[in-house]
Amino acid sequence: MSVLLVIARYIGFGGCCALLLLGYYEGIPGALRIPFIASVPIIGDLTAGRLRTYAAEQVRLATAAAKQQCDGRVEKLVSQSELTAANAKLAQLQRQIAAMNQAQTAFQTQAAADQQSLKVKNEQLEKAIAEDAGGSGCTWTPDDLQWLQDNRGKAGGAAR
Repeated sequence: MSVLLVIARYIGFGGCCALLLLGYYEGIPGALRIPFIASVPIIGDLTAGRLRTYAAEQVRLATAAAKQQCDGRVEKLVSQSELTAANAKLAQLQRQIAAMNQAQTAFQTQAAADQQSLKVKNEQLEKAIAEDAGGSGCTWTPDDLQWLQDNRGKAGGAAR
């Protein structure tokens, strides 16, 4: 203790104030080697010094800003992935629509061909009916009447 008093007398009041301010600003040399001393509220500030405390505060602020910016990017990335999924679904639906349009065209072509075939068959039928000028087309012959009398009430020939 007497050594400190000798040094204080030698450098004077101004030198003591300068040393105290320097200690406050820079911290006590070697004090940070003591584990957990920087976490003690007032002693930590005095031992670490204002310079390191300010630097730690700036790092904390920069880290918070970077985290906020990163969170914004993650939200944008989530939105981007949702957009990618929606675009993939849209492309799949467009492929399905194209396949359905192709099938519809094929069915319409087939329906037109069937209509044409039906028209040809109806014309052939009409032509055959017109050519049938015989007298036996719609009249009952004695053989038809006999067949009706013989088969009435039997399986396949039941009267209605």
